[in-house]
Amino acid sequence: MAEEITEQEIIDEVPQEEVPQAERPEHIPEKFWKDGKVDADEMAKSYTQLESYSTGKEESIKEKLIEELANEHAENIPETYELPALPDGITEEDVQANPMFSWWNDTCKENGLTQEEYDDGINAYVEMLQGQRPDIEGEMEKLGENANARVDAVDAWAQKNFPPDQYDVIQMSLGTSAAGIEALESIMEMNRSSGVRSNEYEQPEKQLTMADARAMMTDKRYYDPRFRDEAYVKKVDAAFRMLTK
Repeated sequence: MAEEITEQEIIDEVPQEEVPQAERPEHIPEKFWKDGKVDADEMAKSYTQLESYSTGKEESIKEKLIEELANEHAENIPETYELPALPDGITEEDVQANPMFSWWNDTCKENGLTQEEYDDGINAYVEMLQGQRPDIEGEMEKLGENANARVDAVDAWAQKNFPPDQYDVIQMSLGTSAAGIEALESIMEMNRSSGVRSNEYEQPEKQLTMADARAMMTDKRYYDPRFRDEAYVKKVDAAFRMLTK
């Protein structure tokens, strides 16, 4: 009796075509390619480790950079600060006399400021100090051509009529502006009107010329009713009459 052949045996004897394996994409590393597919778990684990390493390295670099900058800054902090070059008319005593000077020194030291940063603060104060000082040349221009004569007359009168301490105050306040000089001239005129005798216009005897007389006539004390000084007017008229005889 012939041996029966089962259906399974017939299937097994039929040649089977091999299932082709998927090729690994170029952008996928070989270690993440297993059994024809991407090993997502292994790739995610590796990425997490790489990210942790990169972040730690970045923090380390940042800390090192901050430390280097701090050390470099510390090297530029002087033991003692020196005043920068000061402009004409401003002395070290002027700067140091301000109560803010000691505060600025202490603040710079406590906060580790450099000499350059210290200079910036001092220079800002000096600019403010200069702004508060009168423009002497500009004030003299306001007084006109006879500015020097007017200032000298006021100065002589103030020295004669005020004690030294009061004279110093007048010189540093009213004596630094055209308006102040004019105010003092008004006071001088009031004193003369009230009978106060003064010899501020007395000058050494000299031979006056016509040019001298004309220059004296351009003084406000001669032509301006607000500042008219009768003693000065008489002196000018007398000189003019003498020269025109």
